[in-house]
Amino acid sequence: MSVTTRRERRERELRRRQREKRGGQAPRGTSGGSRNLLIGLGIVVLLVLAVFGLRQAGVLSVAPVVATTPPPTLVTVASDDPARGAKEGDQGNTHVNSGTPVTYTGALPPSSGSHWPQPAAPVKAGIYDAKVPFEATTHNLEHGGIVIAYNGLSTTELAQLKQFVTDTMRSRYPKVVLEPVPELKDAKLTAVAWRWRLNLQTVDTSALLKFITVHYDSADAPEPGASF
Repeated sequence: MSVTTRRERRERELRRRQREKRGGQAPRGTSGGSRNLLIGLGIVVLLVLAVFGLRQAGVLSVAPVVATTPPPTLVTVASDDPARGAKEGDQGNTHVNSGTPVTYTGALPPSSGSHWPQPAAPVKAGIYDAKVPFEATTHNLEHGGIVIAYNGLSTTELAQLKQFVTDTMRSRYPKVVLEPVPELKDAKLTAVAWRWRLNLQTVDTSALLKFITVHYDSADAPEPGASF
């Protein structure tokens, strides 16, 4: 039979009171520290998984830059380049009542002259499969636009021309009108700006781009920069 001394009883009672004060927790530095460490590791793991999930979803990824239109095309045109076209006489820019026919002199389509006012003209830029009245497209020229007329092109040539106009309008030259003109006799293809004309016998996209670059919104037009 073991005998407990008074000192041992006091030490045992002291340890019991300390446990009661701590609520029955184990002394620090033992199992409590291990539990805190496990909790910390769990939080880190959850954060890593959250970041990974966000990256997989694209939330934290840098999105690539995607061009919505072709980049602007810039070309240099020499002062003596034939692609600048020939300058023509000024037939004026008087507005006449919408629907009133105008007699134009010289080559067609005209590069200047009387024309219909708004809202009949200018017409919306783009590709037309039927001729637009000259009285309307001349107003487009007045605003610094470009009119491209064709007659007698093959199916392949016409497809190439339409693609060129589409690409050109999507870049830096939106004010372009493409149309068939049965009256076109001097060339299979004619580009017209205000008082300027370029006649071509083939779909020369290089020459067309030079002509557009020089005369688009040119100061030769009465109202360059105006929209339509």
